[in-house]
Amino acid sequence: MLEGWRRMRKSVSLISMLLAFIALAGEAHAAISYQRLDGAPGERGLVIKGVFEFSDDPAQLVDEYKQSQADYISFDSPGGNVVTAISFGRAIRALNARTLQIRAMECASACAFAFVGGVERFAEPGSIGVHRVSLDMPMDNTLAVSTVQLLTGEIIGYLTDMGVSPNLLQLSLSIDSTDIRYLTAAEMRDWNINTPEDMPSAQESASPPAGAAPQESAAPADIPSDPDDSEEAGAPEPGDLTTEAVDFANRYNDEWSKDSASALAFMTGVYADEVSFFGNAVDKDAVLKEKAAFAQRWPERIYSVKPGSVTANCAGKCEMSGIVEWFARNKDTGKTSVGMAEFSYVWNTASLQIESETGKVLATDKEAKAPDRLTDQWVGLDDICRGSTDRDGIATQRACKRRDELGPLLNRLDWCYGHEGEAGMDWEWHKCDANSRRYAE
Repeated sequence: MLEGWRRMRKSVSLISMLLAFIALAGEAHAAISYQRLDGAPGERGLVIKGVFEFSDDPAQLVDEYKQSQADYISFDSPGGNVVTAISFGRAIRALNARTLQIRAMECASACAFAFVGGVERFAEPGSIGVHRVSLDMPMDNTLAVSTVQLLTGEIIGYLTDMGVSPNLLQLSLSIDSTDIRYLTAAEMRDWNINTPEDMPSAQESASPPAGAAPQESAAPADIPSDPDDSEEAGAPEPGDLTTEAVDFANRYNDEWSKDSASALAFMTGVYADEVSFFGNAVDKDAVLKEKAAFAQRWPERIYSVKPGSVTANCAGKCEMSGIVEWFARNKDTGKTSVGMAEFSYVWNTASLQIESETGKVLATDKEAKAPDRLTDQWVGLDDICRGSTDRDGIATQRACKRRDELGPLLNRLDWCYGHEGEAGMDWEWHKCDANSRRYAE
């Protein structure tokens, strides 16, 4: 950690001349504040809020992080001074902290550089926005060019240190400073903005212990191999198992989103006779009793795996983990439940049953009455499906397929996309009415 701070101080000193010139917002006072979040037991969050300004001191972040004993750092920031944001990113890396970003909070412009300081990072598609850095002080052309060159070099060096592709900077330079471009799941995956969930932390060894058995590498959900392309019959290849695991995770949550009778019937066959259930060894009946009680409390549910969030290590059994978003309601009580959770399964690919399950809530949206997380998910999938130039690509095909699976789930809870006779450009998700468009099931 001390070495990380030394590197941060050295970096800041090398570019101190930029601090007077580089800003994305014009105010001169410190603008950053902090908010502590309490989620599930053992999950505390620290939110960095506001505009990054010249006078904001990352040492205050360090104090807040340690005092709050936070498990992750999130952002609610439209950007600000890019050099300050980088100094915050280096402070986050020195703390060996995780960063987590959801669409309900903004992380745009310079904030993106602070976010990638996390040792482990997860951002929802559409939660990170970028555009070109602007210089808001008058200067002659020679100074402007040299300043931009120095800043560009610093950003590239910083992204390299954080393990992030310089493509992030290349994209931001292509977007006018008056506009903004939000990153897709594929971009965050391919450029390592989202880290693999099985990536070792900075404190872990880069090589396995002596004598340890090799494991298959994790594969993200939206770049699996296609089992239909297998040339030979016989035992499935690791990539095929990973694809099956990802499909199973989607199917499990889709089935759980059906009416309670159908959902519980599916659960009866999907669990092994003995299950490690959230750390306790129980029989299947105990798991089903827990599921039935939940279904009674929340008779209407949509659970959907976040595209790109699932990873799986498969060798006979699959150890998989990912992020699921949900919307649930009980019309009798008038209550709703909305949020995002992490899940982990051990799935036996021979019996097709779950042998272990655990998870934790990452975020809850208090007083939310609409399935905004799920409609945002659908819109992101639709953007990939309709906007891709690689129409025959596996990722595009899976995005289209998943979009068309999620749409009917939203319809079941009376949420529809567009109205009959309405121009496509005007279609939006809304509470269904008599003239709403619905998916055919």
